[in-house]
This record gives sequence, C-alpha cells and structure tokens, in this order.
Amino acid sequence: MNEMSLDRQMFTIKELSEKLDIPKPTIRFWEKELEGIIVPLRSNGGQRRYNESHIPLFEQIKRLRNAGRSISQVKEYFNNRNRTTNSPESEIDMLTKRISDLVKMEVTKFLGIK
Repeated sequence: MNEMSLDRQMFTIKELSEKLDIPKPTIRFWEKELEGIIVPLRSNGGQRRYNESHIPLFEQIKRLRNAGRSISQVKEYFNNRNRTTNSPESEIDMLTKRISDLVKMEVTKFLGIK
C-alpha cells in the first residue's frame, strides 16, 4: 500500500472533529484525561492522526458523556470493559449504579436538600 492510500484512511483532528461533531478542544481534553484509552497516531511533524478504529471509540465516549457520565466514569467504563471483556453483568451493574445516582440526585433536588 502506498503512502497516498494510507493518508486517505487517516483523519486530522479537524477532520475528526467535523466528522463526529465533537469540538477540537474536547477531543484534546478527552485524549489527555483518557490517557491510554485514546492513543492518536502522530505524523512525522508530530500532528495527531486518527484512523477508522478511533471513530467507534470517540462515538462511545460521546454517548457516555451525553448520558451524563463524568470523565472519571468514562475512564472507569473503559478500564472495566477491558478487564471484563464486556460481560453483560458488569454493564448492568454500571447502569444500575448510574440510575441509582441519578434517582438520588433528582430526589435530593425535589426535596430541596443540599
């Protein structure tokens, strides 16, 4: 495979940002905070490069963040996922805990408790 065809399979941070509708600063922040989970490739000049395998990862992070998960919870999710190879039980446990946390938060707000 020649260099030109390899370049077409790679995305700059700008291209990834536009493709996934994630701001560039957010991509950089996630990369820093989720070190070891998001590992971009680098061009000869040191610029970030992403390939097709990065896309589902960023989409999953975006879904988790949109669902209200903190960065530390996202990190925990991926660390647990790597350890448990996606066992349904661990997914259910994580979702149950998240639901419980959200219910507590809503009840606290409703009752006006600080």
